[in-house]
Amino acid sequence: MRCFVMALGLSLFSMSGLKAEPKDEGFAGTNPQVGEFATLTLENDLFAGKDGGYTNGIGYSWGYGPYNDYAESSAPSWLVGLSDMLFIHTSDPREKAVSFSVFQGMQTPEDIQAEALIEDDLPYAGLLGWRSTLYAWDNEVADQFSVILGIVGPASLAEDTQKVVHRLTGSKKPQGWDNQLHNELVFSITGQRSWRFDMSNGEGFGTDFLTFVSGSVGTYNSEVATSAMVRFGSGLEETFPAVSILPGRDINPLAGSAGDHFYMFLGAQARYVFNDIFVDGNTYRDSHSVTLKHEGFTVSAGAVWNWEQWGMLFSVAETSSPFEEREGKGRFGSLSITYRF
Repeated sequence: MRCFVMALGLSLFSMSGLKAEPKDEGFAGTNPQVGEFATLTLENDLFAGKDGGYTNGIGYSWGYGPYNDYAESSAPSWLVGLSDMLFIHTSDPREKAVSFSVFQGMQTPEDIQAEALIEDDLPYAGLLGWRSTLYAWDNEVADQFSVILGIVGPASLAEDTQKVVHRLTGSKKPQGWDNQLHNELVFSITGQRSWRFDMSNGEGFGTDFLTFVSGSVGTYNSEVATSAMVRFGSGLEETFPAVSILPGRDINPLAGSAGDHFYMFLGAQARYVFNDIFVDGNTYRDSHSVTLKHEGFTVSAGAVWNWEQWGMLFSVAETSSPFEEREGKGRFGSLSITYRF
């Protein structure tokens, strides 16, 4: 399994080393009641004026929180136990939340009109997945622990989805899906810790600076990363626990918790990738693949609005090429709408 053992050891060592001593103070938000949340997310490279590479994604997420104990939540006991062993202790006194997602993502080579296999470009690939995430946070530090389970290949229904979307948008019909990856069950385990540095002066609009470290391991992908983000606006403390470099892919467990908020953000990430099935091809069977580029970066920018029970996020991300055969960058946009019940 390509670099899997090395990634497993490095990721688990890094995450276990981040088990900081819990702080006594809790989240300083104004609404301690448990809420229920739902988020619909659409990602597409057409939002950024491109088509090819990472091309389309859609997801539905729902979540609950904040809690004082995961036992009060709907989090699966096996997930809580795994997190307790690897990253977030069940005895951690900080505020907690849980979210779940079902999602589909896909990529294509740059030339989607060619029927023949394009050997020096990315494989046709789709993922249909389920994700569950545990959150724990105080005023300065937030942790996320998530597990992705899914399937790549024709069973992901990515080919059907892309053809429907292109028909509705009047885009070119993709012709090369006969060359996609084979069916394969995949998983990924991810831990992330973020630190918040408040640079505000008093109430109202302010600025903060966030830093992140993360690691993931699995047959879907394995990597370690470090990130940073600057945000300007209001409600920064309330939205801190669920922030990531690609925020459209994470539910905000505190969306709509108090008042109307708006902020803008700019973030960057540097990473080292050990394996990526969308580049390496199938793990246990021969399939189309290209040469994985281990070093990568992502830059993202966007804006978030929260008003009453509704939230909206729009972001654009630019990523370095994930493979050696071709230089260049990928770009896609994300639109998310969140509702608090």
